[in-house]
Amino acid sequence: MKKIALSTILLAALASSSMAQTYSQADMDKVLKRLDALEKNKKSVDESIDELYDRADENEFEATMNHIKWGAEFEVSDNFINGKTGSYSDVPGANGRTYTDNNVLTTKLRLNMESKVNAKTKFTGRLAMYKGWSDSVNENLTDPAQGRKPVGSSAIYVERAYVDYSVTNSFIVTLGRQPSSDGPGMTLIENTKRKSTYPALLFDGAADGAVLTYKAMPKSAMNATFRAAYGKGYQKHENFSPYAPSSENIDDLDVYGAFYEMNLPFKAMGENLLVLSYVHATNFIGHPQYTAAPNNKNLGDMDLAGVYFENNKAFGTNLNYFLSYGYNNPKSNGNTVNFGAMTHNQNVALIKNNGYAVQVGARYDFNSGIKLGYEFNHGSKYWYSFTNGSADLLNKLATRGNVNEVYAMYQMDINQFIKVGYEDIEYDYTGSGWHIGKPQKTDDYIKRGYLTYNLRF
Repeated sequence: MKKIALSTILLAALASSSMAQTYSQADMDKVLKRLDALEKNKKSVDESIDELYDRADENEFEATMNHIKWGAEFEVSDNFINGKTGSYSDVPGANGRTYTDNNVLTTKLRLNMESKVNAKTKFTGRLAMYKGWSDSVNENLTDPAQGRKPVGSSAIYVERAYVDYSVTNSFIVTLGRQPSSDGPGMTLIENTKRKSTYPALLFDGAADGAVLTYKAMPKSAMNATFRAAYGKGYQKHENFSPYAPSSENIDDLDVYGAFYEMNLPFKAMGENLLVLSYVHATNFIGHPQYTAAPNNKNLGDMDLAGVYFENNKAFGTNLNYFLSYGYNNPKSNGNTVNFGAMTHNQNVALIKNNGYAVQVGARYDFNSGIKLGYEFNHGSKYWYSFTNGSADLLNKLATRGNVNEVYAMYQMDINQFIKVGYEDIEYDYTGSGWHIGKPQKTDDYIKRGYLTYNLRF
């Protein structure tokens, strides 16, 4: 239509011109051919413009995606469990019961993301799903365990989301959901590089907070680093509580930490790391998921301290090992809570005595791709640390008793490995992983065999 209209106008103009008698049919044909060429050229230009817009949109999308580096971790695990629970050595007739839970299949997915925004700013995140096969019942989990424990559905949780901002070459501020899980002490058995700031024996789980890092000798082989941390173990939201008055007297659980780490200057040792930790937590509450309960209260404060050392490729060999020690000092304010069956219908306070734990582990990597490892940990009667968000199904680091675990891995290629292992937990006292109540003598146990397939890319 455009071509016909334009031709008509031009021909009419030529016809009405005083010079119209000088134009022949051949001249008219030349004009029409020129119009055809212009029309085709216009169509080509329009198509080119549309194509450029499409390319611009595509490039913008790719630039956005390329600005964030993505990676993934995928794991399928089959677990075979048998154990004994409910036994109390000092209670007549409380012999407990045994149970078996075989062929427990789980799938874990982690989507890792990282972006260097500019020379001073870096963003890191991790989205996580962890579920048992065919689970469809959503279970409530405490915040540190979200994305870390099987949740009963295929829900995706934000396990990490933090920004590192370099104020100077020596001072770095880290804000957001911190790298506080799968830390030193978990790297050998998880077959991974260091992923967390804190030794796992003291803290293993997701956590929100702010950290100031000072690199005292950024260019030194010792790499001495100081960190000051602040976070929340629980934060009250009155508008989220249907019974706001019942939580008015519950203060936030604040966590303060100081950490020092360095590499020992002994080249012959190989790769090594020493971490000293101190944590002070105020206003422990009875239970973070039952804050609306009328009898929930703040129970007191607690101090944690730890020493961690690891040595990889020790003395030029394929041996890797670590040693970790933790100490907890609770300070009960005398308040008690009662959550019915969960506390055996008794009024219980914050644990009142000091506790400790030790963990050791070693792994030897054969050149054939086979890796053999062993770990042992022991926790005392009143041992407690922030490991309720551990991805370990049995949270062995919280054990008040002894744990022995052996495992073997086969590195199929750079992206895939399989692992088979056996874990034996012998409890000496009840209440592993709990900060409330009086531990009772027990001979409960859990034995777990497992087989896992891991893919990382």
